[in-house]
Amino acid sequence: MTSSIDYLYEDEDLLVCHKMAGMATEGARAGRMDLVSAARNYLARRDRMNTKGRQRNLPPYVATVNRLDQPVEGVIVLAKTKKAASDLAQQIKEHRTDKYYYALCYGIPYEKKGHLTDYLIRRADNGLADIATDDKVETIGGEPKKAELEYEVIATKDETALLRIHLLTGRFHQIRVQLGSRGYPVLGDDKYGNEKSREYTMKAGIKDVCLVAYKYVFKHPSTKKKVEFEITPKNAAIGELLHCENT
Repeated sequence: MTSSIDYLYEDEDLLVCHKMAGMATEGARAGRMDLVSAARNYLARRDRMNTKGRQRNLPPYVATVNRLDQPVEGVIVLAKTKKAASDLAQQIKEHRTDKYYYALCYGIPYEKKGHLTDYLIRRADNGLADIATDDKVETIGGEPKKAELEYEVIATKDETALLRIHLLTGRFHQIRVQLGSRGYPVLGDDKYGNEKSREYTMKAGIKDVCLVAYKYVFKHPSTKKKVEFEITPKNAAIGELLHCENT
């Protein structure tokens, strides 16, 4: 498992990162480095070399625009100013950003393209997300929140399918729950997988959750021009099927 960062782009407003699987976005446990802390250290070291006087000792401003679960690889955008953070937060609130993922699932969806809509709740008993059926809402409590995504099957291998996903909402563990509840759990996902997906994961030697946030699209907070940042996944299992799709 790799826990590191590639810095993709930087200007006065933004720092765009490729977070590897296994690194927390924020709040890593003692002894582990999270992405926000690492980025802040990176900026502070550079500022000390390029800035004189008291300003060189001021901690750099870093705010998360989008977050990823610790086992998930992908693009993360950090704001370097409060103005940029506010602008991007408003874009997210108004659903004016676009997030795209690759998900390698156990099982092949019958429909090659689809639009999934559910209402999700956060369980108090185990902290996981779940589909909000009437009986679960009554017994578990919590406010159901609408979750939507679009998917397309772009490659298959054995009992697995590689999906390209356009995430329309950003709910907690949304992709993992929506796919898992339909019998297509993400490989490497212990929390929402089933017995067969766990068995295949072990047999295939998969170490990380096979979910990658590969592209993020939004308007730059200063120029107002549309920008997009895309990565090539480091996840070997996803990379293999992407290679098959492109050859």
